[in-house]
Amino acid sequence: MTYQGLILSVIFIMLCRTEADTVTQKKVVEVGGNVTLSCLLMGSYDIVQVTWQKKNTGVNENLATYSVSKGVNIVETYRGRLNFTHLSLNDTAIILWRVRIQDDGCYTCLFNTFPAGAIVQHTCLTVYEQLRGSLHYVVSEGNLTATCSANAWPRPVISWIVPKAESEKTEEVVTHPNGTVSIISKLYVNSSTSLAGQLLICRVRHMEIDRDYSVKVKDGRWFSVPWLLAIVALLIVLVVLVLTVVCWRRHRKKQSESKAS
Repeated sequence: MTYQGLILSVIFIMLCRTEADTVTQKKVVEVGGNVTLSCLLMGSYDIVQVTWQKKNTGVNENLATYSVSKGVNIVETYRGRLNFTHLSLNDTAIILWRVRIQDDGCYTCLFNTFPAGAIVQHTCLTVYEQLRGSLHYVVSEGNLTATCSANAWPRPVISWIVPKAESEKTEEVVTHPNGTVSIISKLYVNSSTSLAGQLLICRVRHMEIDRDYSVKVKDGRWFSVPWLLAIVALLIVLVVLVLTVVCWRRHRKKQSESKAS
């Protein structure tokens, strides 16, 4: 075997070993909670340093490093919110306190070994905010407008389960400063009487779980404002007519009594 062939063989073996030691773990934590992320490198390696990184858009952000010679080093932006749980080169773990939505994503354990080079493992963290939802409706001029709101992280998804009726839907997305997302979905039904006594259901999917919010449309008839004004005006006219007839008959009666006397 030539010298170049030997070098290529060594590189191939190192790459295969590095790939074999790649492990992916998954953790889930609620916003504001604490979570421990860990990596364990099996086998006999001469580990020089362990580096923790967070995968951001196309870039790995360094969070913390540990080596026997230099000790612990935490990046300034994470000081007071991140630390190693125990100091070990092959069995490493960090703790994140007061987890934020921005902490959601995948993390890398970088084991710098000699002479094998860097061996990588991954731990992915899902951060969630509890779902808060609501559903209500109003009727105006014979038309029904139902509003379903859902606030959470990851972003919730809203769908409607409605009895057969002519309807339209709109959706608004609001991202809050803390990273949570509000979805406001509105359902418009042209004739509210078509839904009288039936159930409106707003289905919200969050973290692969469906939750239903429901409301029963009240029985009865609703009057639009123009119709209500017309009815009031008609009643006033009828009252005036009745009073006019009563007054006229009294007047005629008095006239008859005067002539008789």
